[in-house]
Amino acid sequence: MNTNDNRLKEYLKLYNFTELTEIQDAVYKESFKGKNLVVKSVTGSGKTHAFLFPIFLSVNKDLNDLQVVISSPTRELARQIYEMAKPLAVFEGIDMRLYVGGDDLNKSVEKLKKGNPQIAIGTPGRINQLSNEMNLLNIHKADIFVIDEADMTLDSGFLPLVDQILGKAKPQANFEVFSATIPESITPFLKKYLSNPVFIDQNAKEITPINIAHYFIKTKYRDKIQLLKELMKAINPYLAIIYCNKRETIDYVYSFFKNDKKVAYIYGDMEPSKRKKTMKDIRDLKYTYIISTDLTARGLDIEGISHIINYELPSDPEFYIHRTGRTGRMFRDGIAISFYDYDDDAYIDKLEAKGLHTEYKDIKNGTIVDSTARYERERKTFFASKINIEAKHSLKNKKTISKSVKPGYKKKYNAELNKEKKLILKKRTKHE
Repeated sequence: MNTNDNRLKEYLKLYNFTELTEIQDAVYKESFKGKNLVVKSVTGSGKTHAFLFPIFLSVNKDLNDLQVVISSPTRELARQIYEMAKPLAVFEGIDMRLYVGGDDLNKSVEKLKKGNPQIAIGTPGRINQLSNEMNLLNIHKADIFVIDEADMTLDSGFLPLVDQILGKAKPQANFEVFSATIPESITPFLKKYLSNPVFIDQNAKEITPINIAHYFIKTKYRDKIQLLKELMKAINPYLAIIYCNKRETIDYVYSFFKNDKKVAYIYGDMEPSKRKKTMKDIRDLKYTYIISTDLTARGLDIEGISHIINYELPSDPEFYIHRTGRTGRMFRDGIAISFYDYDDDAYIDKLEAKGLHTEYKDIKNGTIVDSTARYERERKTFFASKINIEAKHSLKNKKTISKSVKPGYKKKYNAELNKEKKLILKKRTKHE
């Protein structure tokens, strides 16, 4: 057993882990080969420690300068990574610092003037400000760059900032991209910075944890707010996230619940102190429902999220997987409930084609009940119509009823038609 393996055992003890998760093991095996990595993994699989363990094993403790840069799209996520890495930093005696908006910039500047940390964790905006604008953070000296939550980083308009940061990286630096989804929109970015990367795709084996139930409720042009109110009465969550696609939708939905002390909202451009307080209250379980977008919900890594409610389905089916992965953590059961309508059939087809097991539900008398699956009603109608046409054609060929016999013709014809339908159904059932 080599030195790294022995130190890794110590790392596992720090977190009371018995062994590496599947994704952690795969990343660990590839991390010391000097190659770029693109890692796609479902939420809750342990991908943060997947990059933290090899990074701390790679840092040169005798070199007091920047060696690793870890970027994350939100201050909550960056802070979360920082907190998760603290035991390792203390154990190894490594200088690690956090750089996010809302924190004291002057304090960070004064400390950087005295020297750089060995590991910098932060948001693209603050990292770029300290490196490119102020020339204080020595990103040009870093050996490893980690882009966490790459899909959200690039989808949220941070690409120009990330571009500026990575543009100053030295040629031999290694890049590691971690994400729950790899949408086509980030392919140009990957090609630009990652030459011949190793792809690790844990999602290929498992689209979503099997302990998450996926319920779909058809709105049928019903008022969605009223439907949401009915749903909230029908479930008893420990903690639920209500997902919306836009800030405007959050404001609209929250306006109906602003007097309910169990409901809170959070979004990206909230005033920093208010956002920080809301996050603390969420973690202290003062709320039962959190209305949020994808971006801010990525920072809600809290044990006990029992329900995910998609008030709006995300535009990309890949994001559906990440959203619903917020529940069902640590092998607990979870429930994802999504509102959908006729226009979403193709969207759900894509999810089902990926292997997602869907269940169709409705809300009646304050209870979630089973509902007819999509297309089932249409299939039955189509089948009945086809049998009807076949029976009519058969009667026409048999000529058992003459149209010249006018009295009671319609009644006799319908009776013969029903008899013919039964014969056709009987033959088909026997054949099947």
